[in-house]
Amino acid sequence: MTLRSDAIRKNAPEALALYVSGAVTEEDFGKPLILAHSTFGQSHPGSYHLDRLVKQATLGIHEAGGAALSFTTTDLCDGVATGHDGMNYILPSRDYIAGIIEAYVQGHAFDGAVLVTSCDKAMPAALIAIARLKKEIPAVVVPGGSGGIGSCYLLSGDIAATFARVEAGLESPGELLHVQRHSLPCEGACQYMGTASTMQVMAEALGLAPPMSALAPANERYVLTMARQAGLLVMDLHRRNIRAGDILSEASLRNAVVIHQATGGSTNALLHLPAIAAAAELEFDVSWFDDLGQKTPYLTNLHSAGEYASRQFWYAGGVQRIIALLADSGLLELNALTVTGKTLKQNLEDVRASDFFRTGEGYLANYATRDRSRSLGRTDVIRNVDDPENTYGSVAILYGNLAPEGAVFKYSACDPAMYEHRGRAVVFESEEDCFAMVTGLKVEPGDVLIVRNEGPASCGMPELFNTSSAIVAIPQYRSSIALITDGRFSGATAGPVIGHVSPEAVAGGPIACVETGDTVEISLSRRSLNIVAVADGFSTGGEVARILLQRQAVWRRPPRRYTSGMLGAYTRLAVSAMKGAYMRGE
Repeated sequence: MTLRSDAIRKNAPEALALYVSGAVTEEDFGKPLILAHSTFGQSHPGSYHLDRLVKQATLGIHEAGGAALSFTTTDLCDGVATGHDGMNYILPSRDYIAGIIEAYVQGHAFDGAVLVTSCDKAMPAALIAIARLKKEIPAVVVPGGSGGIGSCYLLSGDIAATFARVEAGLESPGELLHVQRHSLPCEGACQYMGTASTMQVMAEALGLAPPMSALAPANERYVLTMARQAGLLVMDLHRRNIRAGDILSEASLRNAVVIHQATGGSTNALLHLPAIAAAAELEFDVSWFDDLGQKTPYLTNLHSAGEYASRQFWYAGGVQRIIALLADSGLLELNALTVTGKTLKQNLEDVRASDFFRTGEGYLANYATRDRSRSLGRTDVIRNVDDPENTYGSVAILYGNLAPEGAVFKYSACDPAMYEHRGRAVVFESEEDCFAMVTGLKVEPGDVLIVRNEGPASCGMPELFNTSSAIVAIPQYRSSIALITDGRFSGATAGPVIGHVSPEAVAGGPIACVETGDTVEISLSRRSLNIVAVADGFSTGGEVARILLQRQAVWRRPPRRYTSGMLGAYTRLAVSAMKGAYMRGE
């Protein structure tokens, strides 16, 4: 068999000497060379343990006749970057990590790859890299799994809400310290259906991670078993000449959207899936989330929209349980190929024939329900199709004169009282100013808070996690104040928040021209987001449109905030949030 790595054997005479000095033997050098890449590092609990998974993947590769070489590119942590300018670097880091993985594969002419990763930007980076390399190599993703549950069901998503209550004078600093100490007891991705958990689920839904791998408990043996299996799988794919492009398809992307809607996934997936599709040169439209979402039952009861933790989702059957429940719905393309070399349907048959579902439910019985009344059961965490949390998905795309290209509303995590809302706009040019007003109790119930100039072309599209958490944490605001931005939100975000407003402010979108005192209307039923009256009193559609055009005519783009470095490059090249906020190549 001709190998990609023959390019270095034939043309790079130093390669043998460089490799056998410490990485492989001369015998290994003649085998297929497989990249074992991870985002191992000390940035957060999702990365602390990934070196152990790489060792297992490496054993699997060698066992199956390949030679593994391990490379590392650690990722940043959204939680550490929250609340300061470091958050501007988080989304751009996705594209840079993807570029480094691509460079590793191409620069060293690898024959395949196992990519071990866990969290918010690292997992989509791995998937984007695979998409770019779809014609080149087989690749298998190994999710790093989910973190443990803290004392009394404390989860890391509780920290920000407690912080906001302390800032507002509603709780003592001692309570915050207690939550900080006891909400993250071990390694693994944050324990709610945030972006890390969502993108692990997306990797399995796309068929690029093995079945049963997403959100396995990170401190239990199952993640090690999955990593070992991944090494075997990548070699099997290599022998069968099945490349990533044979797996990643429009059908697999649609499957991912359906599973996202059924699980109440993070709104950040609406950035990542379009970016993955663009890298693979596949058709994708974010309207799929609405079109498919209105046909897809929302089945999970997971924090932050619900009660339970991500590893309890895995015990309840995880992605495979969702596939089983939706198998007869016609929503999933069950013939889509996966990294096992089998279809989604064949994988499900294998899972059903195993003891996976039985074992998981046994683990669930070790927990009590939140009210401590009984043992936790599967349907407490993953509902049946005939008794869903909601009959129609979890995320909607809104359009209107405030968001001509669209905006994202995760209504599953919002009080239904705010599905239809009309309120006075209060405009902010930064999250910090907005957060101070919210925690200072200086905004009024009913207000619609607008935070602009937070989009990808402005500053890298940071999360407004602190402010959204503060709104939910303060009782008089929880079901009365909406937050709208051209930035984005954490997967832990709950409440009436709308992000990704496009076009963004620095592109001259209407959000740049909203003024304090305008009236904004949110309508989930009509999928609309509109300025319905302006501050100087006009309220008819024609008059509002005329005033907005006048404002846009005198608007001038502010000077670029970043002109050099990675943010300088990213903000010049980033496409619209509704297209994936990736760096365009031309």
